[in-house]
Amino acid sequence: MIRNDVHPHISRRVLTRPEHRLSRKGISPNAIKVLYRLHRAGYLAYLVGGGVRDLLLGRNPKDFDIGTNASPEEVRRLFKNSRIIGRRFRLVHVFFRGEVVEVSTFRASPEPPEGPDDWEEGELEEREADAPDEPGPKAVREDNTYGSPEEDAWRRDLTINALFYDISDFSIVDWVGGLEDLERGVIRTVGQPEVRFEEDPVRMMRALEYAVRLGFELEPETDAAIHSCHALIAEAVPARLTYELMEGLRSGYAAGIWEKWDQYGLLGEAFKELDLDRDRILPMLQCVDARVRGGARVADATTIAALFLPGFSELLDEMTSNGQRLANAEFLDRLRAMLEPATTHMMVSNQTFHQMYHGLFALTKMRRPPERGRQVLKLTRHESFAVAWDLFEIGIEVGWLSGDAQDAWRRAVDQVWKTPGGEVPEIVIDPVKRTRRRRRRPRRRGTAS
Repeated sequence: MIRNDVHPHISRRVLTRPEHRLSRKGISPNAIKVLYRLHRAGYLAYLVGGGVRDLLLGRNPKDFDIGTNASPEEVRRLFKNSRIIGRRFRLVHVFFRGEVVEVSTFRASPEPPEGPDDWEEGELEEREADAPDEPGPKAVREDNTYGSPEEDAWRRDLTINALFYDISDFSIVDWVGGLEDLERGVIRTVGQPEVRFEEDPVRMMRALEYAVRLGFELEPETDAAIHSCHALIAEAVPARLTYELMEGLRSGYAAGIWEKWDQYGLLGEAFKELDLDRDRILPMLQCVDARVRGGARVADATTIAALFLPGFSELLDEMTSNGQRLANAEFLDRLRAMLEPATTHMMVSNQTFHQMYHGLFALTKMRRPPERGRQVLKLTRHESFAVAWDLFEIGIEVGWLSGDAQDAWRRAVDQVWKTPGGEVPEIVIDPVKRTRRRRRRPRRRGTAS
């Protein structure tokens, strides 16, 4: 177990209710219900991790995780609207309408015994970045033993993610120096950074991600350790890498996070098949960030496909140079060959790959204004059209696609979306007027008499 002999100056710090700004009003009502039911049943109940961090910073947490000394089976008996997940270390998801509250039993081991490759089907999408981190290839893979709140705090990744809010007296408990780091705006690992990064290299990605998202500085030892340990990221499980990548890309700070990961050499080791040219990729991610911060939901297929837009544009220009007609079959083969190496390594699902593949191909049909309403209807009814439309707008914004056809497609698509039932017999496309050439009938030559 990680002990505080690594930092002997750290001692337990408790902020009573009048000494901090965290209010129950900022916690979701469903999480409050879970906390109080556990407390009234005689168990310890703490709000833990990112929820505490964000509330102390005046931010709105994306989720609320709870730590307790109740076993998963005991939690399950308290909440009928719940299920136990996980193969090695089990935790409980309590389901409410539109929200899932995660309840985990305090752990004593310095790292959890499971990773995305061990979770049950469908659980990877359910786990969030602020949950306790998962192990890399060197982590001990054995059944976990339960522990105390202090032991649970010392096995977490970053000090600012190891703060506990006690529902019994509304105090905040800090065993690892997280409050001080939060006040100073510092990102620091819990324990020696080299050891923690060897246990789980993905912690390096998380440390840099939080530095960007929160506007914090890396503590010097943590900074130096990422530089010296960055090559270890290549040993991490691909599913873990992709999970952390997508967490960063969905955050609204994707451009800054990508740039930081690249600056420290993590991207080049973890995703060698991706285009890492900052001048080509960062404008795409800035467009994605603008959409996320504006409240739009950007599909994962759109975000990943945006990374391939520069290469897609080059391939399209190459195959249509000199005005030649695009050979669809050949283009699709070459597009698949461009996408597959990276997406296979990233373990992208078949559904996401399908949306990316067909969404990018749909852009080849949108280079010019539509000529027929039927063409617009066919394209908009395809399941990948939402991805194609987002890519179309992003590509135009960054200059990888021509904007000449944008207004015509926008008018046509608006007509489809505004028509009840989607039955649009005729769409006004504003076609370019063409002069129809009259055929000349060949003269009949008279026969000589």
